[in-house]
Amino acid sequence: MALFDVHSHEVTVNTYKGLFIGCILAVSGNMLISVSLNLQKYTHIKDEEKSADEKLHYTKRPLWWLGIIMMVCGEVGNFSAFGYAPASVVAPLGSTTVVVNMFIAVSFLKEKLRPEDLFGVALAVVGAFLLVNFSSKVEFVMDAKDILDSLTQRAFLVYIFIEVITLIVLLVLLYRLKMENVLVLLLITAIIASFTVISAKACSNMIKLTFQGHSQLDQPIIYVMAIVMAVTAITQVKFLNHAMKLFHSTIVVPTNFVFFTISAITAGIVFYREMWGMTAIQVFMYLFGCCLCFIGVFFITTGRSGDSFDEDSAKKLMADILPTWLYSSYNRAPIQPRSPNSDTALLLSNQSDTDETSFQGDQELQEINNQNQPNQYGSQNGTKY
Repeated sequence: MALFDVHSHEVTVNTYKGLFIGCILAVSGNMLISVSLNLQKYTHIKDEEKSADEKLHYTKRPLWWLGIIMMVCGEVGNFSAFGYAPASVVAPLGSTTVVVNMFIAVSFLKEKLRPEDLFGVALAVVGAFLLVNFSSKVEFVMDAKDILDSLTQRAFLVYIFIEVITLIVLLVLLYRLKMENVLVLLLITAIIASFTVISAKACSNMIKLTFQGHSQLDQPIIYVMAIVMAVTAITQVKFLNHAMKLFHSTIVVPTNFVFFTISAITAGIVFYREMWGMTAIQVFMYLFGCCLCFIGVFFITTGRSGDSFDEDSAKKLMADILPTWLYSSYNRAPIQPRSPNSDTALLLSNQSDTDETSFQGDQELQEINNQNQPNQYGSQNGTKY
């Protein structure tokens, strides 16, 4: 049973019920988003199979609009989840999207089910169980006054200062130095997403209090937070799309999930005081569950394009994410020493066409010489002396 203790304009929810509702909303919202994305993809696939005369713009197909409606409902579910569960729980549950998307792709889009997919799903499920079970069960639902107080607390001001400085540096690297690296783009996305998480949870809390009879609609801060949420959500999508255009989804999806989750957890701890009162073992098991989700998403998304994920693909993947000195294990020299003639052999292999022509010429010359050489009888025509 939920117990609401109102004191100093702060409502404390100390119950498993709120956490359960928040998790159900987050998981349901992510499932709807996965189904909506696959519906839109299915619409495009079917449209490509039709002739030029039968093709219609996707906006004229009811199935595509059904996907859009489901996506909106899914985002509403995610938004509502912030009003019941901590952001540090809602954000990692985004792994549900990747897991459900994999099953839909295998069942309906006829994509191949790989051992990596099953292993990744198992890790994601275990990780989700751990992070939910060991997360904080105390949720602070803030009203407008509490949110204003949190905006001026010293820890949050230091947090904002570090994020703004980091964001400026990353933007200089991206636009001034033209460093279009996947880490730069997704770090920008994650920093902007932290403001989205803070504002979305603030709006969700104030709307929840309004429905409970504590109206917050006369407070300007709710509208300010709504504007911040909309602007930052659109901005982070811009940078995420930029990363998707330049890099493969097997790089962008797991990296963005990790960065976004870390950003959301940090924002929840600093602004909403999540994880306060948790024991060391709870914090460790929670972080361990997050790591399992990260690894599970990586296994599910890596190599999902249909191409074989060989050693060259692994090298390319690591080169796009990390500096060279961090993945030296992919560039080791051969264990066996090279023979003295290895350089000559390499040169000959690069000149195979020329060598083949020369070999044919040598054969013709050898045949002519054999005809002109005396045989075992001592004459050229085979007559014995």
